[in-house]
Amino acid sequence: MPESSVRPSIIPKSASSVWKLFIIGFIILILMIPVAWISSLIHERNNRKESVVEEIAAKSGGSQVVAGPFISVPYTVSYLENGAYKYRTNYLHITPENLKVTGKVESTTHQRGIFKVPGYTANLSMEGSFPAVIETSEATGNVIPDWANARLTFCIGDDIGLKSLKADFNGTPLIFRGYDGFLTISYLKDKPGASKRIPYDGKDTSEPAFDCRFAAKLPSAAKLESAKVKLNLILTGTEELTLLASALNESIDLSGNWTSPSFDGDVLPDSRKVSSTGFTAQWNTNYLSTGNKPLWTNVDTTLRLSRLSTKFIVMVDSYQQTTRTLKYCILFLLLTFMAFFFTETVTRQRIHPIQYLMVGSSLIVFYLLLLSISEHLGFGWSYLLAAAAVILQISLYSYTILRTRSFAVKIGALLTGIYAFLYILLRLEDSALLVGSIGLFILLGIAMYLIRNINWYNQE
Repeated sequence: MPESSVRPSIIPKSASSVWKLFIIGFIILILMIPVAWISSLIHERNNRKESVVEEIAAKSGGSQVVAGPFISVPYTVSYLENGAYKYRTNYLHITPENLKVTGKVESTTHQRGIFKVPGYTANLSMEGSFPAVIETSEATGNVIPDWANARLTFCIGDDIGLKSLKADFNGTPLIFRGYDGFLTISYLKDKPGASKRIPYDGKDTSEPAFDCRFAAKLPSAAKLESAKVKLNLILTGTEELTLLASALNESIDLSGNWTSPSFDGDVLPDSRKVSSTGFTAQWNTNYLSTGNKPLWTNVDTTLRLSRLSTKFIVMVDSYQQTTRTLKYCILFLLLTFMAFFFTETVTRQRIHPIQYLMVGSSLIVFYLLLLSISEHLGFGWSYLLAAAAVILQISLYSYTILRTRSFAVKIGALLTGIYAFLYILLRLEDSALLVGSIGLFILLGIAMYLIRNINWYNQE
């Protein structure tokens, strides 16, 4: 027998397995191109959702920030400039000694096309007390406040969401007008660990700051006397409601019908309760923890106010969940391709690289199906429908190429197990890494057991 006719039966069988592994690896690299495209598409759709949020916020109010009330009293100071005396008006700001806030938040959902944005209408009632002010206090020095033009000031972050604002001062109703420039509020946002007691000098533009644009002239009897103030306001907003701790001692009692609130800020609630019908939360703060001062002037550095925030969020964001699912794409491809490769090795049937490519393409289409369906249904149902469609497609295709019903059933069972395992990982959040690593270890052990008897040097 010629030598050339003997060689194919001695070496190529084992060598072809190595080449097939290289080809499988190359196919996986090729499939990363549509994976990158799907990842870009997810970001694009998420950005579109964010633009819808901005559009709705521009019309109904954004994430609202509420601060106050404060008493602002003007006073005149003189200064020398170019040999001549000039005058300017400064303001003395007085902090409430005690403030009690009671709020009821009714949640709504704004919809634009397929996108839904959580919104709310907040009805807030405030009762505060101001101490008597000593005219020769440390903050005022030798200046004389102009009590005849004293005002009660109040701040919200987005004026367009303000529907109603009523107040009375010692029983006298107040009328609010729009003012600008005499009181600026700053607060620390999303910077855990940073100190709230560092003076704000107006130069750090990375911190949110806004002017109090609502003020009501106080009765002339307000001069130097202790006072009680009541306010009631109704405002609309989207996604988040933040109350800034504005008093020396403050208590806040907030309730609403949103079933998945997230409490954030510098101070978390002292007590909270979340149920299927809504939530309640209570905060208590004092000047020792917040660093608030009893009074200050607009030329002083201002202490940052502490945030007490409630976020009205959708607990399962389909774009975030789809992005997390996409991170496991390579694992899906590897496990599925290895199942086909080991079947090919054990049964001595040949599977063409194009057929590997078709199976891989079906696995990639799963993420596109998941993304598109989840924009209309909940993520759980979308995951179930997309996974069922892909499992059925690959199982039927496996039967047509290998003509083995048992393998089609096994590959369907394998994919069902992998998709179920991935869904569990997505739901676990904190322990996903631990459960995932243990699961992969078990899968590796099963694979090692199943191929333990294969003679890779002489598969025949």
